[in-house]
Amino acid sequence: MGQQVDQPTISGAPPAFFRPPEAADLGLLASKLALPRVPPSFVPRPQVSALLDAGTRGPLTVVSAGAGWGKTLTTAGWAAAGRPVGSVAWLSLDVMDNEPRTFWSYAVAALRGAVTPPAGNPLAQLVPGLGGEVADLNRLTAGLAQLPVPVVLVLDDFQVIQNPGVLDGVTTLLRHPPPQLRLVLLTRADPVLPMHRLRVTHELVEIRPRDLAFTVSEAEALLAADGITVDVAGADLLVQRTEGWPAGLRLAALFLGRTGPQRTPADFAGDDQAVVDYLAEEVIASHPPDLQRFLLLTCISDQVSSGLAEALTEEPRSQQFLERLESTNAFVVGLGPGREWYRYHALMREMLQHRLVVDEPELVRELHRRAALWFAGNGDPLEALRHAIRAQDWPLVGNLFVNDALPLLVSVDRAALDHVIAGIPAQHLTQSSPLALCAAARLMHAGRFEAIQPYLDLAQARLEETPADSRPGTEVGLLLLSTAVARSRGDNPALVTATEEALGLLAGPAMALPAARGYRATALGNLGTGLLWSGRLDAAEQRLREGLTEADGSALEAARINMLAHLSLAEVATGRLRVAYAHATEAVEIVDARGWAPLTQAATAYLSLSLVNLRWNNLDEAQALLAQGRRAAALDRSPRAAFGLAQARIDTALGRLAAARDQLADVREAVTGTGSPTFLLRWLALAEAELDLAAGDPTSALRRIGPAVSVDGSPGGGQVHVAQAHLALGRPDRAEQVLAPMRDGAPGGSGGSEVEVWLLSALTADRLREDNRALDALRRAVEAAEPEGVRRPFVVLDPEHLPRLLTSLTRLQPRQSEFATELLADLVPHDPVAAAATELSDPLTERELSVLQFLPTMMTNTEIAAELYVSVNTVKAHLKRIYRKLDVVSRRAAVHRAHELGLLTR
Repeated sequence: MGQQVDQPTISGAPPAFFRPPEAADLGLLASKLALPRVPPSFVPRPQVSALLDAGTRGPLTVVSAGAGWGKTLTTAGWAAAGRPVGSVAWLSLDVMDNEPRTFWSYAVAALRGAVTPPAGNPLAQLVPGLGGEVADLNRLTAGLAQLPVPVVLVLDDFQVIQNPGVLDGVTTLLRHPPPQLRLVLLTRADPVLPMHRLRVTHELVEIRPRDLAFTVSEAEALLAADGITVDVAGADLLVQRTEGWPAGLRLAALFLGRTGPQRTPADFAGDDQAVVDYLAEEVIASHPPDLQRFLLLTCISDQVSSGLAEALTEEPRSQQFLERLESTNAFVVGLGPGREWYRYHALMREMLQHRLVVDEPELVRELHRRAALWFAGNGDPLEALRHAIRAQDWPLVGNLFVNDALPLLVSVDRAALDHVIAGIPAQHLTQSSPLALCAAARLMHAGRFEAIQPYLDLAQARLEETPADSRPGTEVGLLLLSTAVARSRGDNPALVTATEEALGLLAGPAMALPAARGYRATALGNLGTGLLWSGRLDAAEQRLREGLTEADGSALEAARINMLAHLSLAEVATGRLRVAYAHATEAVEIVDARGWAPLTQAATAYLSLSLVNLRWNNLDEAQALLAQGRRAAALDRSPRAAFGLAQARIDTALGRLAAARDQLADVREAVTGTGSPTFLLRWLALAEAELDLAAGDPTSALRRIGPAVSVDGSPGGGQVHVAQAHLALGRPDRAEQVLAPMRDGAPGGSGGSEVEVWLLSALTADRLREDNRALDALRRAVEAAEPEGVRRPFVVLDPEHLPRLLTSLTRLQPRQSEFATELLADLVPHDPVAAAATELSDPLTERELSVLQFLPTMMTNTEIAAELYVSVNTVKAHLKRIYRKLDVVSRRAAVHRAHELGLLTR
């Protein structure tokens, strides 16, 4: 049924998508980032500490040895003793971290837990998960380089990392290591990294078994800590037989401490089989039966808490058991300060897992099933899905996906979700409706929208077979995944219908789903988007605002950015430029701060910012923002067409009329006969009319617009172009007939077409020699334009007559003088000779001059920041000072002024 979905490796373990802002510091994640607790019996290792001291003075230290050599505890003891050159960030890795975004998310969380990045540091808000891996790594590197103090990042169990993408990222980090980073890898095998180069340059310290081996005196101290006294000869014999292997010596201590017939060091054998036997007898069998059973049933998880243990064992004394095991068993280690999570030594866990598979294979799946239900009940759908897949309980996998996890597709955890459900064998993806939706979700994540529909059809066909507890989630999930197809096709009626139906279900049978809030946020965002592109702006704004409220406090950042972007576009269409700018800027700043650029969901935010800057007459900025939005690669059909229309408008404004005409022809070809939304078709007609007027062909503009066409339901729209065309044809009376009813209905303060209505009224009255009415209309136009900063109409409608009218207005209406003077400055060019003769009273600094050099380019503030290795907020601060010193208000004006002063060469 449809094309098979590729199955990459399972990985990742981020927290649930609805959580308080600081939840990343709690629970299972906190245990991964916590320095392992050092037991009282720990024996300090001065020679190893000296090697760690030396290694962390350079970029890389590798502690490479097999299981049981004490890599973790020795490094944790060194860190706890306060010897490191900087703060220590610790990350305990497992096989689930074998995916780039998951790995780097945890690494960033560990670093921020150790060192608080100063405001403006790129590391401060970096959240790997939605942006490109290269961008994430560049931002991480820049942030590390700007830290005020060194930081030691310890990656424990690095041997589990085999994903080429992760290894390539670490290699890149080591190729140009940030001076403040000291990387320490604890691994059972040498990592696949370019260590040879660092060896040659003496930037690598390697710690191996010979360095970790206990000396005779250390062996004596270790045994003494366990209450075992041996003479030097006995200690020497144990060191010889174990070759100084710490785990072997621990077992020897347990062996010698057993009650019963007296044992001597000579009775302890050190070969591999003996170690396995001792581990079974001295570590496992030495405990009472209830504790032995507890260990066996809890070994399926890499880390164990009392709650999880109780779910696995039905043992109410789980917390007591775990604390007892930590205090009496050197092979159980507590994680973090809260005594909540524990980890079994790899040797013991692997032996227990082997025994469980051999002796009770039927129990393994049941234990994973119990773990899945516990994680689901504790708000971690990803970990729940992993255990359900290991249990091979496919109905449970489907149930968890549709009831708990599906909204993660629009969260920072979307890549992790994709990798988890990739563990479902392909043959099971057609067994049920929920599993078919898993396949559809994987295709959506891959951007293969054309291949989704067969799985949706299958899910619909098998819906009646879906169990009652999975049915509501399946129905909602089916509807919302169908909206991805609808958006990709530009089918806004289908998008609106599906989301309204989904919201109806979420108000009824699906209300109690664990993922209900995530589903509602996603549905409201999609509904608002569909309504917007259908031209129903008021309804779109209402739904988008509801969606933003629903998404607050969640990790559904992609959905949130999408809603902010489309809300901004609705506000642009109704002339509220400043609030539109604020919403679009919020979306873009989230993307920039967290290192997510380019992000598909942000594309419309850049489009909105471009249109705002076009209205503000900042053409260079408008073009740069539009280019950045196109790099965000909007996948939906409607935004793609809108980008073409916006480019045509900018080309028209810049006088590139042939390019604008080609752009509009491409858009019309793309949207004709395909059920394109009314919003786009109206916008297209107006853009074509605008081009005709700019080309001096008002007759074609009139023919193209036809009867009154309004792009957004507000007064004006196409009628404004009709009035402009009549005025261009020398028919002010006809223009007045069109404008009069619009003036009567023009709402105050819209800042949209109202500006053009009053401005054309002023020009019409001027042509009719009605001077007082012309100045009054111009005053109203300036009043309407000033709150939103609208400048463009004053520049293009009649640059020949408007300077005279604006000059008269500033003389007769002093209250209007400031903004009117700024408009005059846009219309009347500066005198280059006079300007060049003026020296700046407050010269630009070297850093400001560096920023200034980038302003004539198409580069955005974010790109300038990356080029200068500073934050985007720093660039913005420099720009404010540059504008103030040059006495300008826009990037375009700053470039013009800098050329006049000789600060830039053409």
